[in-house]
Amino acid sequence: MPAASFRAKIAVGLAAGLAFSLTALPLAAQRDANPLTTALDSPALALNRPAAASNSAAATPVETSHSPTAPGAPICGLIHLDRCLRDYGADQKGIWTSPFRLQPKDAAWLMPLGAATGLAIAYDADASTQLGVDANRTNTANNLANFGSPYATATEGAGLYFLGLARRDPKLAETGRLGVEAILDSETVAAALKMTTNRQRPLQGNGQGDFWANGSSHWEFDSSFPSGHATGSMALARVVAGEYPHWYVAVPAYGFAETIGISRLLANQHFPSDVLVAQAIGFLSGGYVLRHHSLYRGKPKTLASRIVDSIHPVADPGARATGVAVEIPFGQ
Repeated sequence: MPAASFRAKIAVGLAAGLAFSLTALPLAAQRDANPLTTALDSPALALNRPAAASNSAAATPVETSHSPTAPGAPICGLIHLDRCLRDYGADQKGIWTSPFRLQPKDAAWLMPLGAATGLAIAYDADASTQLGVDANRTNTANNLANFGSPYATATEGAGLYFLGLARRDPKLAETGRLGVEAILDSETVAAALKMTTNRQRPLQGNGQGDFWANGSSHWEFDSSFPSGHATGSMALARVVAGEYPHWYVAVPAYGFAETIGISRLLANQHFPSDVLVAQAIGFLSGGYVLRHHSLYRGKPKTLASRIVDSIHPVADPGARATGVAVEIPFGQ
């Protein structure tokens, strides 16, 4: 690749990475100018605060700064679908206005995230070329990816919700309900980015993953950047692992999300940056939903769960390398 072309690609990638991180970063922040509120009582579950506490110690509502302020008001569920729509609208407002709540200290991982995204975009075509195309591998990868499609993950979240209702387990029902909410929130962001970037997939065009290759007269919902499969599967994993912060839950949950992301690469459906950005959107959206709507989420207590939360993206422009750093919380 000519030096001038490579520098231009790096510049475009870094700009795209910075733009993405400016939008995504505040979703991970605990602060919020207008915290969303939910309610403790759900007619669908027929549980209130004392009942939930007496039925299961694990289902005791968690008191946080985002706890409900209007006990007795309906929460999203089968009986109050209108509340689901209001929550979704409030989520989208909070997500899309999040850049206005940035603070200088956010640069601590905003810059690494932007750099990692930019470098990944710059090397996408090379990575795709090295991967090559294999019909058998593609077949297997596509079969795996079917379990992580937006429709499949929403169905899986709904399954947890109905299982929680059947077992009269408010925490499990909440996990499924918030999982679906996080998927809808994150997939909305992903769909907007797909239309905005209009990127070709690895097997389309010249294989370089060009953005707006056919000009502004042609655009579509199903462009490559970011991966919808990776977005939804990570959003669901974040909610499940957040509600049940134990290694034996977090490992399979995030393992599922990573498997879906890798399968999209092996099937030649996406570039590495498509998956990286998608998983960041899913993770941050899932965390946002947990902080603003969860009544029963657990507090990470195990070493494994703290390690998962201490994973940060890193990038070394000099070495042309990207990766992750893990801060192991021994002694905390």
